[in-house]
Amino acid sequence: MTAFEISLFVLASLASSALLGGVLYLAVKRRADYRAFAAARGWTYRYEGHSGSRAARHIFQDPQEGWTLTIFARSSSTAGGSGSTTRWTEFDDPGPALAEGMAVLGPEIPEKAAAMADRAMGMMGGDLGRMLLNKLTGGLGAEAQDLRTVDTPGPGLLMATPGAEDALNPVRDAPELAEARAGRNDAQQPVVMRGPFGLRLRVAGRLRRETEIEAFVTLGRSLADRLRAG
Repeated sequence: MTAFEISLFVLASLASSALLGGVLYLAVKRRADYRAFAAARGWTYRYEGHSGSRAARHIFQDPQEGWTLTIFARSSSTAGGSGSTTRWTEFDDPGPALAEGMAVLGPEIPEKAAAMADRAMGMMGGDLGRMLLNKLTGGLGAEAQDLRTVDTPGPGLLMATPGAEDALNPVRDAPELAEARAGRNDAQQPVVMRGPFGLRLRVAGRLRRETEIEAFVTLGRSLADRLRAG
């Protein structure tokens, strides 16, 4: 290796180290900013790193009200070396829990597509339906295989298990939910779920800005209040 090649190698190594250091600095700073942001509102904040198949997560909680907002990022790679990262954000409030049953309110889809979704839930032993539903909701467990579309007037695609068809009625026409959907494509719209776990509000993508996080918390709290009152 010539002196010139050695110099290039050293410079490349220094540049890589500087880039890595910059990324680490920004990550540490973001966590410190999140911690201060949460403390100013009486919330708690913690970060849990990626571990195996477990996604990395930023977790905000209100110890008084009992809700949790989690920002997820899961990385995966293939044998060929390519990789991808899936990001999503969830607001969970156990307060409006159902004793049994489940309901999901997602973005509006054409009537024919809704009928196809119903058929898919029963195909291949339910595996295809669960795969499609998991894509929408992030996974709801075995009970989700009993979800079927509910043919009642109102915005969005409503799915429910038998007996839970009215579980999301108090929020289906909520103006704050309509506002959160406005101007977003189907993949970006929030999905509302209710079951034994309580209320779960999910949106694709990783909310980063504090204003986005606060707005999502406000939406989740408002919908939870409507469900408790309804």
